[in-house]
Amino acid sequence: MKLSEEWWRTVRYAIADERRTARLIGVLMVIGVIMATLITLGQGGSVTIG
Repeated sequence: MKLSEEWWRTVRYAIADERRTARLIGVLMVIGVIMATLITLGQGGSVTIG
């Protein structure tokens, strides 16, 4: 029983790390899109939305 408890704890930590990594990647992607948009608007100047 002790072995399975420690194994489950390890699995939960691994899942938590994966979620944290996925969230970090998502945040970096959003920042990248915002930066690309700002650069495009700064260089284009005549970009109209809508």
